[in-house]
Order: sequence, then structure tokens, then C-alpha cells
Amino acid sequence: MKTCIAVIVVAAGTIVSGRVGMTGRAQTPPGDCVVIGTPKPSVTYVYEHSETNGKRTQVTNVWESVTDTGIRLRTDGPNGVTVQANEHRIVDDVSVIEKSTKMDARGGVIDTTLFRPGMVGDPAFRACAGRSWTIPAATATYQSRQANASATSPAGTLKILSIRERITVPAGTFDAVRYVRTSQSTDEYWKSIEHGVIVKHTGTLPVGTVTDVLVSIR
Repeated sequence: MKTCIAVIVVAAGTIVSGRVGMTGRAQTPPGDCVVIGTPKPSVTYVYEHSETNGKRTQVTNVWESVTDTGIRLRTDGPNGVTVQANEHRIVDDVSVIEKSTKMDARGGVIDTTLFRPGMVGDPAFRACAGRSWTIPAATATYQSRQANASATSPAGTLKILSIRERITVPAGTFDAVRYVRTSQSTDEYWKSIEHGVIVKHTGTLPVGTVTDVLVSIR
């Protein structure tokens, strides 16, 4: 269940910022901000995922839609093609995920997860230097063809470390928003300002670390 929550949040990281409005009064954004683009549905983003045990896998992502109310992401990886559809709202420049549905290539529902009061995702369409948010605990209710389950994600923080940070990965050099999300794990992201997708992600968990890097755009 914890892995499911983490995957949903990582996908949210390609939506496109301190305290979330539902946990307190929103801060006035400072003047140094950037507008984050959105991925084009005609473009394929290829990632390499690596783990401390040496395991490496490659996945391709196509963002079929990205709006202020949700995203639809098609992924082709080792387990075949899946589609993830998230329903979210934007609160104080961050996405708050309310529902995530995973489907097979033909549109059949594999599983659904509901978040109450909502799972804080990442900076949405704008990021401002130095902003931070409190992440409230959220209850995730999971339902699949085989089982139902419920779990609570711990509270945490989301903080923008820098904007317009230049980073080079196998896919090229990008100006990015760098931010860190701390909850059930510590995750650091570099999000392309132009493309609106994550170009690098590092995650630290009790069992080890994981890294995702963008290797090509086509």
C-alpha cells in the first residue's frame, strides 16, 4: 500500500507552490517565481529507474492530458502498458490528489485509490523560490479486483530548494525547479520548467535508495 501511494505521488510530480491552504492560511507568493510548462501529448519521455541492489528498468511515459483538475499518464514498462488517471485540485500552487485510477491498455480498471482529505503532490503550474508547505496525513483507501485495503500516509513537508537550477541528465541539459518532499520517504525532484516533467528523482527509503532519470525525449 505504501508503494502504491509513492507511485501515485511520483506521477503527480509531472503535473505541474509555504503552507497548503487546507492546513492553514496561504502565504503570499514571493516575487521570484517561474511558470512551469506542461508535457505535450505527442511527446514520449523515456526514463531509467535504478535501485541500490543494482536492478535497472526502463519505462516510457506519454502524458495524454494535464489540466488543473487531473492528469492522464500512459506508461509502457516491464509489466506492459498501464494508464494512470489522477483527479486533483490545485491549492496554493500545489496539486492535491483526491483519486487515482490505474487501468490496463484497453481501459479496464485495475485498481482505484481514494485519498482523504487529499494527498499533497507537488508544485503545479508555478513555483516560487523558498516556498514550503505542511503535508497533512491522508488516509488512502485502495480497491482492486483482488483486495481492498486502507492505510494512512504520515504527515510531512514540501519545500522548493531552488528555481532555474541547471541540471544535466542523459536526455540533455534543463533549467529545473528543485524541491524535496518528506513524508513516508525523502524524495528530491528536478522538474523541467520548459517540459513540465521530472528529469531526475532520488528517493531514500528504509530499504535503500531509488533513482529515476530522463534518458531521452522523442
